Amino acid sequence: MLIRTMEASDVSRVAEIERACFSVPWTEKMLSEELSAERSVYRVAEENGDVVGYMGFYRVADEGNITNIAVLPEHRRKGIAHALLSSFVTMAKEEGLAFLTLEVRKSNEAAIRLYESFGFEKVGVRPRYYDNTEDAVLMTRYFR
Repeated sequence: MLIRTMEASDVSRVAEIERACFSVPWTEKMLSEELSAERSVYRVAEENGDVVGYMGFYRVADEGNITNIAVLPEHRRKGIAHALLSSFVTMAKEEGLAFLTLEVRKSNEAAIRLYESFGFEKVGVRPRYYDNTEDAVLMTRYFR
């Protein structure tokens, strides 16, 4: 597996991953705009030359926010999300960020366990955040 910086040529594949993973996926246009934003960092995971997952992050001052992390269903449970998240936690530490934060579906127990394994703590809830039906759990990893 290779974790690398996402390139413009990856956008259509990442949009496919979005459609496979989320009920309200980001469009190619949205992904392209995020990728070109100065505050954003996006990385992809490749297996045998095929992009099978990705993760996005943006920073404001000394704070980081994880926007998305997605792995194709048929490639889950192989450590891909772990590798992506590890690369971002390492980057956040190296850049001296105070914390990383994210939202995750309350029902996504596997993702919550993954985040907790990296030291993320549950810090709040956004009621009906997803599709106006499911709560989001706010999680934060503090570095200071």
